[in-house]
This record gives sequence, C-alpha cells and structure tokens, in this order.
Amino acid sequence: MATGKTIRSTVLLPEPVHRQVQAVAAANDVSSAWVIRQAVLHYLSTRTGQVELPLGKEQS
Repeated sequence: MATGKTIRSTVLLPEPVHRQVQAVAAANDVSSAWVIRQAVLHYLSTRTGQVELPLGKEQS
C-alpha cells in the first residue's frame, strides 16, 4: 500500500456504482472510502508504467 501524506479527493460516481460501493463496505464492515482506495490501488498496480486508459476517456 502507498505510504506518505494522504490527500483528500472528491469522486463523483453514478448512483448504481455508489450503491454497490456502499454495499461492499457494509458487508465488510469498512468505510466506502476504504473500498474506493483499495479499488484505485488495485487498478494502478495492474497498470504499472501505463499512462493511457485501456478504452479511452469516458464521457461524463
């Protein structure tokens, strides 16, 4: 896991994704922030050295 200073970020999620994150967090007795941090860390660890997104930038 990354160490060092922690920076607060704001993420906007589609409602169904937010509900899924909350459900996973509740089922594992952790915060939704923890679930999101773990997902980001996992994603980045699988893309070491790659800077381009696999399917391009999603439109919001």
